[in-house]
Amino acid sequence: MDTVTVIAVIGACEPERRLHAQNLARETGQELIHAERLGVAMDPVREATSLIPWTLSSEVVVEYPIQAPIQDIIGSLVDPEEPTRLGGAVCVLDATHFFSELNRSDHVEHLEMHHGTAFTAMTARALLASQHIEYCSTALIVNWQTLPPEELSLIKAVIGELSPLAGVVLEGDEQWMRELAGTDTEGENSLPDQQSEIHIRPGWVAHLNGQHASPHRDPRVASMRYSNPRPFHPLRLKRVLDEHIEPGESGNVVRSCGFCRLATRQGITAHWSQTGEVMSIEPLARDTDTLTEPLSFGQDIVLTGIDLRPAALTRALDEATLNDRELLSAPETWRFMPDPFPVWVTADDRRE
Repeated sequence: MDTVTVIAVIGACEPERRLHAQNLARETGQELIHAERLGVAMDPVREATSLIPWTLSSEVVVEYPIQAPIQDIIGSLVDPEEPTRLGGAVCVLDATHFFSELNRSDHVEHLEMHHGTAFTAMTARALLASQHIEYCSTALIVNWQTLPPEELSLIKAVIGELSPLAGVVLEGDEQWMRELAGTDTEGENSLPDQQSEIHIRPGWVAHLNGQHASPHRDPRVASMRYSNPRPFHPLRLKRVLDEHIEPGESGNVVRSCGFCRLATRQGITAHWSQTGEVMSIEPLARDTDTLTEPLSFGQDIVLTGIDLRPAALTRALDEATLNDRELLSAPETWRFMPDPFPVWVTADDRRE
C-alpha cells in the first residue's frame, strides 16, 4: 500500500481550525478529512487512521477534534505499521482569545490507552490546548490584525517558549502553506519519524536538556527552572499553588511542566503539568520499575510565564518541600502527612 503524507491540523478553537484546514487543503490541492467526521467516533485518532488509506491522494490534510490528544495523533501517523507519513502538525491559534483558552478549566472527554487497553478519561481543555502548541511544527496565529503590537509580541514569545522548534506564522502569509506541502518528511517543517525525537519538541523538555533556543523573544516573557532534591509536602504545595502561583503573586505562570515527588507517595516520580488555573500531578514511574536511574530524584520543573519573579517563585516552592525536621524523621511516617491531591488511579484499578 502506498504511503500517504498527512498534515495534521489541530487547535482548540473549532471555527478557526475548520476554516484554516479548508484553506490549507484548497491552497495545496490536498484532500481534507474533517474533524466533524472524526468527532462522531469514540476514538477520532483511530477513525482517521482507518480513513486515510482510502483517500485518493498521496497527500491529505486531516483536521482533528479537540478530543484527539496530540501525542496520540503523532503516534498514529509515525507508526511504522501504518501507511502514513507525518508531514507536519499545524496548530491554529486565535489571537483574540489565546490566553483565555490557556485558562479554561472545563474538561474534555477522550479515550486514553493504558497497556493496550482503552479507557475513558477527562482532561482539562487548557492542558490539551497547551500540548497542541508544544507538539506542533507550525503555529498559525489568526485574527491578529486588531491586536496591539505588544500583545502580539507576548503571544509569539509564549509560543516560542512552549514550542521552540515550531515555525510561527501569521494569517495572511500563504507562503508557508506551499512550503509545507512541498516539504517531505526530511524537510524543514516536517516532524521527525522517531518518537524519541518528537518527545523533545516541548519547550519544557528543551529547557531541562539545556537546548532551548527560540527566535521569538519579548522582555516580559521568560522561563525558569526549579530544582530541589527534597520531596514536596502535599498540603503546603497545595497552598502555594492556590495562594501564590494561581493568583499570580510572582507573575503570571502560563505553563509549568516537569517532574516532581510527593513525600506521601514515596518511590514514585510524577509528571507535573499546569496550564493557567488547571493543575495535574500524575504518576510516571516507580523507582523499582527500571534498573537505570529514576527520571528525577526530586523536583525538576520548568515554569513559563509573563513578568515572572524567579526568586519569589523559588522561595514559595522551597517552602512547600520538607523542612529539616521532617526530612530527618522516619520516611515511613511521611505517608501520614495531609495530602489533598487526588488518589492516583492505575491501569489495574481501571480494569477493576
